[in-house]
Amino acid sequence: MRALEVRKLSSLANIFENKIYGKALDKADTLKGQEFCFQIAFRGEKKEYTFEIESAFGEHLNVGIIGYVPSEMPSYGGCGDNYLRQKAGMFGDPIFPLEEKKITADKKWQTLFVSIDIPNDFEAGEYPISVLIYDNGKKIRELKFDLTVHSYVLPKQELILTEWFYCDCIADFHKVDAFSKEHWELIEKYIKTATSHGVNMILTPILTPPLDTVVGGERTTTQLVDITYENEKYTFEFSKLNKFIEICKRCGVEYYEINHMFTQWGAKFAPKVMAASDGEYKKIFGWETDATSSEYVLFLQALIPEIIKAFEQNEIKKERLFFHVSDEPSQEHLESYKKASAILKPLIEGCKQIDALSNYEFYEQKMVKTPVVATDHIEPFLKNKVSDLWCYYCCAETVDVANRFFSMPSHRNRIIGVQMYKHDIVGFLHWGYNFYNTQFSKAKINPYEVTDAGKAFPSGDAFCVYPYKNGVIPSFRLKVFKNAIEDIRLLKLVESKIGKKEALALIERVAKMDITFRSYPKTNEFFDQLYKEIFKVLD
Repeated sequence: MRALEVRKLSSLANIFENKIYGKALDKADTLKGQEFCFQIAFRGEKKEYTFEIESAFGEHLNVGIIGYVPSEMPSYGGCGDNYLRQKAGMFGDPIFPLEEKKITADKKWQTLFVSIDIPNDFEAGEYPISVLIYDNGKKIRELKFDLTVHSYVLPKQELILTEWFYCDCIADFHKVDAFSKEHWELIEKYIKTATSHGVNMILTPILTPPLDTVVGGERTTTQLVDITYENEKYTFEFSKLNKFIEICKRCGVEYYEINHMFTQWGAKFAPKVMAASDGEYKKIFGWETDATSSEYVLFLQALIPEIIKAFEQNEIKKERLFFHVSDEPSQEHLESYKKASAILKPLIEGCKQIDALSNYEFYEQKMVKTPVVATDHIEPFLKNKVSDLWCYYCCAETVDVANRFFSMPSHRNRIIGVQMYKHDIVGFLHWGYNFYNTQFSKAKINPYEVTDAGKAFPSGDAFCVYPYKNGVIPSFRLKVFKNAIEDIRLLKLVESKIGKKEALALIERVAKMDITFRSYPKTNEFFDQLYKEIFKVLD
């Protein structure tokens, strides 16, 4: 092994301790308003070095280092061949901030992750970037490439994007009381990290979300509405909700996703509801409460109009509120979901109703106006030209379709943007922004030690950010997914110049195939070539 090996690579390269999947970066293109990223991989004899990155981007350039975390279950197995590795091992994922411009080489590959936030008013042109590495003050390596900043500004994001946001997991991992001063500060940092990566809708826990919770179990109470029940009357206090909305506005949130009003997988029970009643703070509804009980229906009839009014007082219009009945109902849940939906619908008139729903026959019952469809079940919805269509993927989307597991190549993560653009997808939902529990929330986990929810979901499914000191850091996979969201925005720009038909023709000319949710180019180079052709059109 040489004293020091160094390679400059694109943001899509997948780097393991003993192998690199990805080609050298020689030159690249970007737009104003885009985050351009690249990687510097290094290994060698154990020794400390210093480095500098010379460019015209100054304070807009940030450097982190990718850390390795373990995966006991990278995949379910037997899911096809579009994976990098399916055996347990170490995977590079969390991007740690670097406090000093120092690196310590050893025999395994390590990676500097460099991001440049190109300002909207940055001058277009070709800019050289040099990575310089020093040994005791002596320059021993210099890696160069040119970044062309084109004159266009990336358009505003139209896609509605939510990554389910769990206030309880923040409190649990950081060991702070729910809605304490420390918790609020952390909530803001987590939301800011989300919005800086494309999230513009936040799961808002009016009540503690009844998601991935074992029947009879509970998650830490994170209920934004203070409820009092006395003399058979409910009163509501919204100071916590008002503060949550204030933080969301400050961070750039545009839409609010209200927690599910009935339990997951069937809508059979009420979520946990805490209230002051008879002189004590206690649970007044939960697993013991039938979803259609008169007591719970009366509660919802009192609560929901007041929730909507509270948002309106914060200048949030009804059409920016999204309500859920229950997550992932199937045909066997038809009757219970129908009853729950009938309770909720008249209370949310003027708002949106969405639910994860992958059975087209279920959708035909017209209980969900806006279905959020799994990408491997979406074809009947596309064929029938369902309007206002959303999509999602989770642990179940393991064969053929896009996803973001540790074990998947970056192109499989990033292709979702092109796919959503082609099919006019309105919104994207993912369930795991920061789920730091085992499956069914039976136990809390440390995401640096357990990355598969207790051998339940392939690593990378349950979260895409990591808690760090008194804040949060992104994952490598989140950065790649941000590339995908920016691809949609870039293609919208192309569409504004040449029309949708010609934009799609350009994509499929580069792809040399008809792109669907199951069929797409399986190389990182597709995106390089796509950008080259796009900039030919724009310039």
